[in-house]
Amino acid sequence: MPRVLVLGLCAGYFLVLLDVTVVNVALPQINSDLQAGQSGMAGVVNAYTIVLAALLLPFGAIGDRWGHRRVVVFGFLCFFVGSLVCSLSPTITLLIASRAIQGAGAAATMAGTLAMLSESAVDDRERSKLVGLWAALGGIALPLGPVLGGLLVDLGNWRAVFWLNLPVILLALVPIIVHSSPSTARGPRGGQPSAAGGLSESANPSRTRLVIACIVAGLLNFCVLGSLFLLTQNFQDVRGLSPLQAGLATLPALLPMPFFGALSGTISNRLGVWTTSALGLIVSGLGLGLMGLTVSAPSMWALWIALVVWAIGVGTLMPAIVAAAMHALPQKPGFASGAGSTARNVGGAAGVAVFAALHEVETGVLMAAAGVAMVAAAVVCIQVQRQRVQPSTGLVTSMKGNGSVARSRSPLTD
Repeated sequence: MPRVLVLGLCAGYFLVLLDVTVVNVALPQINSDLQAGQSGMAGVVNAYTIVLAALLLPFGAIGDRWGHRRVVVFGFLCFFVGSLVCSLSPTITLLIASRAIQGAGAAATMAGTLAMLSESAVDDRERSKLVGLWAALGGIALPLGPVLGGLLVDLGNWRAVFWLNLPVILLALVPIIVHSSPSTARGPRGGQPSAAGGLSESANPSRTRLVIACIVAGLLNFCVLGSLFLLTQNFQDVRGLSPLQAGLATLPALLPMPFFGALSGTISNRLGVWTTSALGLIVSGLGLGLMGLTVSAPSMWALWIALVVWAIGVGTLMPAIVAAAMHALPQKPGFASGAGSTARNVGGAAGVAVFAALHEVETGVLMAAAGVAMVAAAVVCIQVQRQRVQPSTGLVTSMKGNGSVARSRSPLTD
């Protein structure tokens, strides 16, 4: 796959995640300009994430049937229209509705870009590297969103955060249209139909592992987006920072993500996607716990150290848990991508809603509780990895489509 096409696909995922958080620092100004209120501000965030989560699976299945390139192009165009309408919205109602249009475009973009990358991989190792790059570049968007949002709001106004999407979409569409060709549905690549009309025996444990990967991914976004929602509000409402200052205050969470996101694929190839996910969960949980202890401290230095620890964990976890979902169902990349992405976005929407509803609770307590939940999830990931590896030999077993047993020392085998 040409590098320019890989960058175009990654740019789509980058925009999807950017628009989850880029509006956070603009919410106070949106509230003042459009009289949004607390429910209206939450609606601006959730109209995007809920529609995104609801349509990921359908778009993934459509891509498996009719070709993921078509889904991606549609997603970019829909995202463009939604962003344009957002930037021109005169009322909070229209803004929320146009955010829903953005969410529909984001669903098609997220499901299709990951599926196109997964289909191009020749084996699990290459798939891990491509997914790692996709997740690393996209992962930058979560902490970068408040920085860019703060800069744009300070230089212009809240509408500028949506203008940013328009040129990026147009630039990303060019390599996707030029360097890829329409594809139609292909049969399952991993597993043969059984006598009952389903997949082979390997399908059931694989589905159990998609399910677990989805739960972990949902928990990740629940904690991350909920914490970011509270953190950006705390910086402005409690510490009195400007939108730009609030965005810059999250910068320590940005710097480690691309490095550890790219490194995650290499670690996964050595330790396995589940062990790598467990490491990411433990480190990010520790970071959230430290954030809970330092968010109200007079000095920002301790909080920034906590943000760095948190970012290292998230950067390691995100590519690994996405790869775990894709390895579980390689024969249906659109469905696997849609299922994992749905879980992440449902978790993100729930995180914003729950943390916003509990905003009167001590912010540090909520963050510490989220950290404990992530560490608990690490135990589940470790158990999944142990079930895949025979303790006596260290070999990984998997059932081939013809019913024979294949053994490999690669911890990636699902």
